[in-house]
Amino acid sequence: MTSVAELRRLDIFAGLDDATVREAMVGAPAVPLAAGDDFDVAGSQAVCCVVGSGRLALSFLAEEERARTIGMLEEGDVLVRPLDAWAATGPRVRCVALEDAVLHLVDRPRMDAWMRHPTLAANVVRVLTAQVADRELAVAIALEPRVERRLLLKLRQLAERWGRVTPDGIRLDLRLTHQELANMVGAVRESVTIALGRLAAAGEIEIRNRTLLIRPPAAEEGAGPPGP
Repeated sequence: MTSVAELRRLDIFAGLDDATVREAMVGAPAVPLAAGDDFDVAGSQAVCCVVGSGRLALSFLAEEERARTIGMLEEGDVLVRPLDAWAATGPRVRCVALEDAVLHLVDRPRMDAWMRHPTLAANVVRVLTAQVADRELAVAIALEPRVERRLLLKLRQLAERWGRVTPDGIRLDLRLTHQELANMVGAVRESVTIALGRLAAAGEIEIRNRTLLIRPPAAEEGAGPPGP
């Protein structure tokens, strides 16, 4: 169970005291997930879920039953339930735990109460706005025709949020498999393996075991201070 102190560290509860966080979450069901577990948010009674801990992949299954990852969620993110019409007729939405995680289910009355609290409502809007921007970038990346280019842009997108800046570039420690990367860029695993090799040969990335070092775009390398 996620404690009040741990919940207060989440962006969605930023600026709130213990009593407010406790009131906001009292009675909210918590769903523990082991790495690899699926969670069907459309099959629950929640309007959304707050990620209390861990990291998850949000994906859908297309008609050919190939998973396509459309986003990643971590602590503090909000998983929104798909519209009933989409859940009934569209591709099946999946939420898969990439590591042990906890989801807190938020039903309609609880969300209505959150919206009446100015700080909490503002936090919800801010978190969801960031997630929408992330999805929009993912859509733009998906429109790139070449797998190699899609993969590089996806790695840079992941590095922007989960990377760690080093003198040699941005280190990405997500330890994603080639298949998971393939799901993110809409390609087969073999194509991603080849693309990673080409990006490494071109100096765009460096592969160290399952850790990636993403080089900055050429325009940023060696950039000095702005002129007078």
